[in-house]
Amino acid sequence: MTMKLVFATNNKHKLEEVRQILPPVYDILSLSDIGFTGEIEENGDTLEANSMLKVRCVTDWLKARGKDMPDGVFADDTGLEVAALGGAPGVHTARYAGEPANDAANRRKLLEELRKTGTADRRACFRTVVTLERNGRTEQAEGRVDGTIATEEHGAGGFGYDSLFIPQGGQRCFAELTANEKNSISHRGRAMEELRKLLSEAQTS
Repeated sequence: MTMKLVFATNNKHKLEEVRQILPPVYDILSLSDIGFTGEIEENGDTLEANSMLKVRCVTDWLKARGKDMPDGVFADDTGLEVAALGGAPGVHTARYAGEPANDAANRRKLLEELRKTGTADRRACFRTVVTLERNGRTEQAEGRVDGTIATEEHGAGGFGYDSLFIPQGGQRCFAELTANEKNSISHRGRAMEELRKLLSEAQTS
């Protein structure tokens, strides 16, 4: 039986990835699919807080309008944490270079900030925290991948910082991998696998 889930995002890249990662038994709807056009203020201090804020905002919106409730609402928040920058950009990853959000500007700033440190330490990790609300119950899970930041951009695929992030044990940036290759090892892929486990447990409980 198909399970209808609302993914609290309008980021088409994230939406496409999640639809590729989760099996077709899950019907994934975006915010635009349900008619949500408002802004969700992501003012949390952590990835966990921002992920929760998105879910609660969308759930409250659905309830306030008497909309048919889906089988679940979930959201993710992702941060790139660079060791030499004290964990930055972290919770500010999507808007590292300021408003409006701009991937190319974010990448330029990251390379410049690393250059200014004068260190050869380019260790980094990507973390994705996913929040699921289903039947009044809220749960969180995390996906993480360690790696390094390249000295220059490589590849034409992906989005965000994909052309700079080299996963641990690899020699190519995320942007040089196929979608299936990236999804099998990425932070979001791992977080969605944890989400799938949560959904499976809910179905059998």
